[in-house]
Amino acid sequence: MNERSFAEAEHFRPMRLSDLWQAVYRHRLSVVLWTIVLLPVLAFCVFLIPAQFDSYSQLLIRLGRGAVSMDQTATLSPTVSLQDSRASQVNSVREMLQSRAIAQKVVSEVGVDRVLEPHSLLSKTMQNLTSMLPGGDAKPMGDLSAEEVDEQLAEEMAIKKFQDSMNLFMAKDAYTIDLEVRTENPFLSRDLLKALVEVYREHHAMAHSSSGSSEFFEEQSELAYTRAVQAKEELRVAKTERGIIDIGSAQSALRSLISQVESNLVDVEHELASAVSQRDRLIEQIGQQPETLQTQTIRGIPKATGDSMRQALYDLEVRYKEQSLKLSDDHPKLKVLREQLAAATEIAQAEQGERPQTTESTNPVRQALVMSLQQTDTNLSGLESKRKNLKAQAEKLNGELTQLNRDEVQLAELSWETNLAEAEYLRTAENRDNARLIDRLSSGAVSEIAVVQEPSLGLKKVKPKRSILLVLAAMLALGFGLVQALIRGLLATPPSADIDSNRNPPTRRRSDAGHGRYRGSDGVRGFNKPPETEPVVETEENGGLTAVPR
Repeated sequence: MNERSFAEAEHFRPMRLSDLWQAVYRHRLSVVLWTIVLLPVLAFCVFLIPAQFDSYSQLLIRLGRGAVSMDQTATLSPTVSLQDSRASQVNSVREMLQSRAIAQKVVSEVGVDRVLEPHSLLSKTMQNLTSMLPGGDAKPMGDLSAEEVDEQLAEEMAIKKFQDSMNLFMAKDAYTIDLEVRTENPFLSRDLLKALVEVYREHHAMAHSSSGSSEFFEEQSELAYTRAVQAKEELRVAKTERGIIDIGSAQSALRSLISQVESNLVDVEHELASAVSQRDRLIEQIGQQPETLQTQTIRGIPKATGDSMRQALYDLEVRYKEQSLKLSDDHPKLKVLREQLAAATEIAQAEQGERPQTTESTNPVRQALVMSLQQTDTNLSGLESKRKNLKAQAEKLNGELTQLNRDEVQLAELSWETNLAEAEYLRTAENRDNARLIDRLSSGAVSEIAVVQEPSLGLKKVKPKRSILLVLAAMLALGFGLVQALIRGLLATPPSADIDSNRNPPTRRRSDAGHGRYRGSDGVRGFNKPPETEPVVETEENGGLTAVPR
């Protein structure tokens, strides 16, 4: 390795802990001096830090009306998503608590001047210094006057101060929110937190109220009521004109009548067919029966014709004997008498003996058949008249059924209109009542926001921890002294050292445990590393450092 390379290696060797210790040791007096000077200053600043007081409160978000209810107008939508978890409800409460509207109401409740009022010496001093600074008067802006601009700016400062003093804490998987307000006055912290809780409860109730829903559903319920009453009246008039109380009952009764008439008509048809067949059978049987029948026969009674014939024969015999006495045998008159006598004798002989006497009367079977036929004809005429009437009645009932079916359509339309109007009225009336109830609940008397811990009054300051801050101030003063010593020891080099190095390059002998500094011609300082075997002599050659063995 040549001499220049060795010098560069010595120039860029790492810094050791001993180098830092020697730098601090050389400036130990400045370390003590700076620590003594800074410690009282820092201690005074610690005692100037204003004391802060906390007020705590805790809210519990229960499962209440605000979580499960919705505006009544939302029911007009066919679908409403209700899949949100309770975590979203808690997050919504947190976001509303951190909103500017809540902060503005709290500041207005407590008072802008009280919120901006300084309480510590430092705050009062800063306010006095700020008031002493030159500044122009407020100018009107827009539609605000100069005084209103000042009030607006003061309110904005108070709101910003309140928002900076308020903290919210939420535990994981919990439905509670911890509230904290930290100011320089314990009573101000309590009052601000108390106002925050009260204002938010009213704001929460207002946020979940249905603005305008009550008036809207009031008007809609009145319109629906008028429509429902009108539809009911039209349906009543239609039923009265048609003589129908209930269309179902009327149809059932009419169907029963039609069924009964059809059944009677079938029975009449059967009876009529039976009567016709019976009449034909009776006519046939009457034709087979005689009109009269011999009901009685009397025997032993002589024939009356035989007696008369014998008397006539006797008279004829007398005349024949008289004429035979007067006339000759061949006289024509006698011959005629002789022939008459022979004929009468023959007839008389034939009529001799008994003659039976018979009694005839009307055939009772035939008479009964005739009476049955007459009764059947009468019954047949009645059945035909009944069939005619039943057919006329069936046609009339079918006509009434046709008209009833037409009336059913019209009555169904009126009934649908009535049901729809009634359902609409009931729905709007229910929504109206719910809207009224929501408006009453919007007062905040009933809310799912429960204050499980009232705002506390913390008279013990929570900040600053002056004992800890004094220790930190002492450490800071000591640390500043050490840092400046290190900076001066490592970076700051007296000008005389550069002059001496230019005139006569330093020559040092170092052992394995020693080390020294040098400054090259380029003004860069470093540390030399001692050789392994023998000491070296540092010389300046050609504007650089060269290490040569001696």
